[in-house]
Amino acid sequence: MTEELQKAGLFIDDIYRLRVQDPRIANETNELREECLEYANKLQDFKSLAEEFHKILNNYGKDVEREKLRAIATQNQLKTMAKQRLAEQQMYQSKIHEKNLELERLKSEYQYLQRIESEQQELINSFLMNQ
Repeated sequence: MTEELQKAGLFIDDIYRLRVQDPRIANETNELREECLEYANKLQDFKSLAEEFHKILNNYGKDVEREKLRAIATQNQLKTMAKQRLAEQQMYQSKIHEKNLELERLKSEYQYLQRIESEQQELINSFLMNQ
């Protein structure tokens, strides 16, 4: 009788229920459905992990970019400070040179005044001696 039912496209399962589809195919279909659902869940978990990883990488990239900009700013600040120190050094060297020139001028003037003083002292001495 089962052969006649099968010819008509009807099947009897393990618990003796009448089915339109072969019970083996129905079981395989159910197993495939469960595997597909499990695969879909794993795929969803993977997608969540990938999105979280992407967010972490984005945040890390932003941190790296921020630190990079800070490093560039610090580097520029150091260059500016070096240029300022060089300018100050040149200014101080210029002042030292000016002061050295003034010192030389004053030394020459002092020597000149000493000569004049000694000449005048000689004149005074000679005038006093002649009187």
